[in-house]
Amino acid sequence: MLVLLGTYMLAGVLPGPGTAIREFAVNLPWGGRERASMLLLAVLLFCAAAVIQWSQIRDLIERPSVLLAGLLAAWFGPTALVLGIGPLLSWISPSDASAGMMVGLALVAAMPVANSSAGWTQNAGGHVALSLGLIVVSIVLSPLATPSLLKMMGWALTAADTVRIEQVVTQFSGWRFILWVILPSLAGAIAAWTAGRERIARAKPAFRLITLGTILVLNYANASLAIDKVWAHEPASAISMAAALAAAVSIVGIVLAAVQTHVFRLHRPAWIALTFGLSMKHTGLALVLAGEFLKDQPRVILVVLLTTLAQHIAAAAMDMHMQRTALDPA
Repeated sequence: MLVLLGTYMLAGVLPGPGTAIREFAVNLPWGGRERASMLLLAVLLFCAAAVIQWSQIRDLIERPSVLLAGLLAAWFGPTALVLGIGPLLSWISPSDASAGMMVGLALVAAMPVANSSAGWTQNAGGHVALSLGLIVVSIVLSPLATPSLLKMMGWALTAADTVRIEQVVTQFSGWRFILWVILPSLAGAIAAWTAGRERIARAKPAFRLITLGTILVLNYANASLAIDKVWAHEPASAISMAAALAAAVSIVGIVLAAVQTHVFRLHRPAWIALTFGLSMKHTGLALVLAGEFLKDQPRVILVVLLTTLAQHIAAAAMDMHMQRTALDPA
């Protein structure tokens, strides 16, 4: 979290290199050019798929209903938040004061489960197979689910925000989503299967280092578009509103995890996996989408950046709570 905060501060003080990273493009073998941020996204997803222990996911076959309910909660919980807050926010706040905020929240809500949730789950002694299942299946289904959810949430947004959502759906759906999301994930899975468990285990520290570096570069490059503008032009009330929206995503996920645990009468490890899985979104993907197609909307990027920070703060708080209750069940 401190490293992430440092990245945001660097983007505000020294945005030039971040902007240069964002504008850097490479020639593709099949023709055309693509920005570095899309290539970094592919690296992030490849590394995530390469270190997943795919054999553990088979354990979920015994209770697929838990995984299905978790996936529905992971997507429709935040979607319901957007549908509920959208009209309310436009009513209590002038459109110019909240413009773009709900687009950022909608982008986050439509994302698959964060890869980092598996690490938090394992550290807290949770059901790793369930955590991995939420990550893998949500990423595989995201080419269909993400555009559909964004369109659904557009009903609750202002006309201007709806146009922004439609822009993202149009620019990043179909073959482009498959190219930059599904294919890198598939390549990572194939690499893991080809290399074998032992080689991947030895390479895990390198994969984690690459993943951390990629996340920080993506956050720095995209934060360079927004942080200086936010501090220079946004009132404290707008920043506070963005922070509240960011925190709401994690709070909704934690509550839904508790509800599902009660309904299905799940044990503690499953509750831990659901808590992290439902409260953490793949903000790396959301950040790339916002930076690529809504780079003139600093508030959209701000909400995504704050969500990244908020969900790790929430995860750390929940991890401390879980460790404490494990030592003292009473």
